[in-house]
Amino acid sequence: MADMPLAIRTQTIGECWIVSVNHVLSHGQPHHDGEVGLLEVLGLAVEISAPSVSDPLLSAHGDPTVLARTLAKFARGACMPDRPFTYGQRIFDMAGVDQFDWMVERLKRKPETKSATINLLVPGSSAASLPCLTTLDAKIRKGRLDLQFFFRSQNIFGRQYANLAALAQLQSDLARHCNTVSGTLRGYVASAHIYDFDKDEAGKLLTGAPVRITDRYYEHGPQASGA
Repeated sequence: MADMPLAIRTQTIGECWIVSVNHVLSHGQPHHDGEVGLLEVLGLAVEISAPSVSDPLLSAHGDPTVLARTLAKFARGACMPDRPFTYGQRIFDMAGVDQFDWMVERLKRKPETKSATINLLVPGSSAASLPCLTTLDAKIRKGRLDLQFFFRSQNIFGRQYANLAALAQLQSDLARHCNTVSGTLRGYVASAHIYDFDKDEAGKLLTGAPVRITDRYYEHGPQASGA
């Protein structure tokens, strides 16, 4: 087996997505979630130097419904009747705390701070569905706002591109409120996986074929069980 990269470093979100899909298909180990098979890489680090919601690879190949829904899920006041929570709720109203404003205030008060970090988990929760994205950290360095993240789990083929686009939008909003500009988007995925039902389409994506993916997670994916 070839040496696995310490991190995937790209300029754009779309490039990161393509390289990440290739990495999981090439290095992923067979695993399962309930009765649903998958390929999994434990510990995937990514770094995107020029993240942007507007990305030609996402426009060409992503599922527009997934992208729009994910961006909406991260928005202030987001509430989706079919989901137990949204990231917007966890970021902007976590137990009554606006964590976005908290980060901005901390960054504006002390721009060099190392402490503008928030958690999206509810301690002790026994809910079947837990946030895949658990931690966000913002730092202003060299006049630019870098955003870092931790995902406990990420569906690389079906969701990574949309997750990264939503994080790029959040990063841009944070930077604007702090009177600066976006820098690097980087993070770590504890379980980077591609489900067996997506492997064929993921392989076609890598060939450069004109693939427009259609999300199949809610139809074929594992049922939430608290695992």
